[in-house]
Amino acid sequence: MTINEPLWTSAELAVTCGALGGQPWYADGVHTDSREVLPGDLFVALHGEKMNGHDFIGDAFARGAVAAVVSESVDGFDLSDERLVHVPDTLEALRLMAGHARDRAPAVRIAVTGSAGKTSIVQALRKALSRVEATHSSIRSFNNHVGVPLSMSRMPRESRFGVFELGMSGPGEIARSAEMVRPDIAVVSTIGAAHIGAFDDLAAIAQTKAEIFSGLSPSGTAIINTDTNEADTLVKVASATGASIMTVSVTGAADVSPIRMMEHHNCTCLTADIAGTTITYKVSQPGREWVLNSLLVLAAVKAAGGDLGHAALALATLEAEPGRGRSHMLALGHARVTLLDDSYNANPLSVQAGLRRLSLVPTGEFGRRIAVLADMKELGGQSEALHLALAEDFRRFGVSRVFALGHGMAAAAKAAEVAFECFENTGDLGASLSKDLRDGDAVMVKGANSAGLARVVEHLLTQSDPEFDQADFKHKSAAAAGGLYAL
Repeated sequence: MTINEPLWTSAELAVTCGALGGQPWYADGVHTDSREVLPGDLFVALHGEKMNGHDFIGDAFARGAVAAVVSESVDGFDLSDERLVHVPDTLEALRLMAGHARDRAPAVRIAVTGSAGKTSIVQALRKALSRVEATHSSIRSFNNHVGVPLSMSRMPRESRFGVFELGMSGPGEIARSAEMVRPDIAVVSTIGAAHIGAFDDLAAIAQTKAEIFSGLSPSGTAIINTDTNEADTLVKVASATGASIMTVSVTGAADVSPIRMMEHHNCTCLTADIAGTTITYKVSQPGREWVLNSLLVLAAVKAAGGDLGHAALALATLEAEPGRGRSHMLALGHARVTLLDDSYNANPLSVQAGLRRLSLVPTGEFGRRIAVLADMKELGGQSEALHLALAEDFRRFGVSRVFALGHGMAAAAKAAEVAFECFENTGDLGASLSKDLRDGDAVMVKGANSAGLARVVEHLLTQSDPEFDQADFKHKSAAAAGGLYAL
């Protein structure tokens, strides 16, 4: 971003949402969290469930905000303060900003939803498309009624691709977001029991995820994973909109599918048919869920008219974000341990995928595969059954030991006849885990972000010897694993 092409100006904001302010300004960024404000940014004060952004305007200005969008009086500031931009409703102003940013940029817009993999797909698409053209995307999990318009309001006017994540906590939310984004391409990754507590069954979740197609542009494309049991529902809803449909499957016939593939402990190599184009590529992240993610990414790139060759090269350089499957090699005194940090989120599908990935990690001669798991949230009356269903996965993927934060995961481990310990807090869990680890162990940490298992990961990372030669350890581990697994 340059001064000649600012993200927002006072005049543009006034036209967009009738904002009233005193002095002219330009802004290079937009924030709703004062802690993230950098010099030259615009701060939008929102009313949250627990906090009111108007209480943090002083902090935003102290950090360099050029202006603040407000809808009420602010303690410590005169209403005539020229840095305050007045609107009737700050959230509605943010939505209007999103629509304006959408319409001013000549961007092909891609929207992504699903019960698992959304954020990973969005970030992979950003990396794949940005190798050639200016690409903007959602960050982290900015996928709700605030995150979507905030992400859109940040889209630079020169963007050629825009990639947005759409999430939901109940019916109607995805439809509202889709209407705001108006995607040219809509991707549904998978349908699972995430948020099942708010729905009657998986069919109801599929219907809600299918709301993404309601916002498709007239010549839009729906990209659908047909490996999910609810694929027929998704195809039916997408067809009713008149959209073109591109099917994706890891295991069956589809417009986009693997021709052959081999899975290593740290990557997957495959040749795939991408709707008539054959591509051989490597995905730098292991596991079948990343095979699916890569196929959905390449399908979206082709539908968007992007460069498939550059996209394939980008997939070979992906690095998992913290809390989303990032791998660490640790030296904890006498123990050399592989750690998979998947501590950001958890639902039945993603836990199963995490256990599958854990099964691929090579272990030492006496090493074990240890799962550190927090109870899954928002499962309603099905919580007990969905936790117990993981017992089969514990056995199938060779889990030796479970450290459970909550009684649901402990019950699943007991049903699987796997050794386990149950804890009420992360402090006790982390201390016990550190004492238990031995040389050659592989550990996966997974749970909802609210469970705080990131603290267990941080505890292990701070205990590891910073001089440890990770490259040498990876080489020895790969050799011990024999290097290759067939799917």
